[in-house]
Amino acid sequence: MPKIDSGLAATRRALIPLLVCALVLVTGPSTSFRDAAAPLHVSRSATARGWLPVIPAPPTGEITEAAQESGRCADPTGTWLGMRWRNELRWRVNERTIPAYLGDRTAVVDTLRSAATTVDTGRNDCGLPENLGIQESYAGKTDHRAGVTADGGCGERDGHNAVSFGRLNQGLLAVTCIWWYGGKENGRSVEADILIDDTEGLFFLSTPPGCGSRWDLEGTITHEFGHAFGLGHVAFAEHGSLTMTDGLPDCSTAYRGLGLGDYLTLKQQYGTN
Repeated sequence: MPKIDSGLAATRRALIPLLVCALVLVTGPSTSFRDAAAPLHVSRSATARGWLPVIPAPPTGEITEAAQESGRCADPTGTWLGMRWRNELRWRVNERTIPAYLGDRTAVVDTLRSAATTVDTGRNDCGLPENLGIQESYAGKTDHRAGVTADGGCGERDGHNAVSFGRLNQGLLAVTCIWWYGGKENGRSVEADILIDDTEGLFFLSTPPGCGSRWDLEGTITHEFGHAFGLGHVAFAEHGSLTMTDGLPDCSTAYRGLGLGDYLTLKQQYGTN
């Protein structure tokens, strides 16, 4: 399962819980936060510590009967990391780091952009309005690499919001590091980097025949952009149908949209109505 750990999130490869800052496979969890020199902070904290569930008020709009019967659209649980963007998150991709096994680089970038758009607009599986007050945009290519270390730690901030592929220790799918000013109650995010593991055959863009021990890239990065915008983890055992669960099962494409709790928590922080 994937796990999430970012200066905020990291991801692991198995049915394991994800950490607050990194995405882990549903076979392994991890997350941690680390404070940098004041007043700038970098987030890397584990999901197991200290983040209490946030249960926002019901959203505007009707949830379909079919959606109410689904766990993704009946579970309102979410956690908040404590910092959010006050302006547009402009991010870039280091295309040269994209592994050859994933094929066409344009298709990979389109997948990453779709994941970011899901969080930006609040695209969901529950029939709720896609009108969250989040602003992000893909700004093109970059030579910069994500400031994330192979063990899921956060490196130095370089002023660029970079998404890149690279080496991560076994069990980590992706890791997100977030740098912010202020306290964790009302912090202002200023940089977010996402590092995606480049292990051969780890991800897919579309489900391969006889899939096993491979993870959906779009669902994984939707989870990571959730971290980038301030969402924390929820426990897989109790909330495994939500996109911000700390464990992502292999071969599943069910996490490409937001579940109810994911949506409500973002709406509480960014919502325009």
